[in-house]
Amino acid sequence: MISSTGLVGKPFEGADTGVLVTVSAKPGTPCRGEFGENRGPQALWVFSSDACGAYQLDDVKIEHAGRSEPIGVIELSSPHGNAKIPSGTGMLLRVIEKR
Repeated sequence: MISSTGLVGKPFEGADTGVLVTVSAKPGTPCRGEFGENRGPQALWVFSSDACGAYQLDDVKIEHAGRSEPIGVIELSSPHGNAKIPSGTGMLLRVIEKR
């Protein structure tokens, strides 16, 4: 796979479909690219290599991404109270071992 910044992935050997990509971050965003020892190519389902934030969820904001205390707790908010997260909505969760 090639983006405007160059090669971002390669087909997964031994599978009919699938691509492994190196995670990246868009400059100027609070999102992480490669992190610690988590630098190898990864399968990201339908997400781009620099996916970040909430897409097509009007008024939904990621208040806490789980990186700081409380570790692993993800909080979403909406200025309108309860947010509706439709069935079929996907979330990319990257698990990084804390040592």
